[in-house]
Amino acid sequence: MTTLARTTNETRSADFSLFGFVGRAARLAYRAMKMRSERAALQAMPDHLLKDLGISRSQIEYCTSIRLPPSDADGMSD
Repeated sequence: MTTLARTTNETRSADFSLFGFVGRAARLAYRAMKMRSERAALQAMPDHLLKDLGISRSQIEYCTSIRLPPSDADGMSD
């Protein structure tokens, strides 16, 4: 593949259109709202429930900011 063809292919996959930008912005906003919601739910839990989950109150921010790859539909991985 020539350099020009590779550059053209990479540009198409990056999707610099308005719809691509709006989609990425919507996904980022959704992730931020979900992260805030998860943090609020964990902060509202008593310490003994957090201990059952295996985290302490000081680890809530870290645990909710981890970016994990999306799992499959049934929640089971190979």
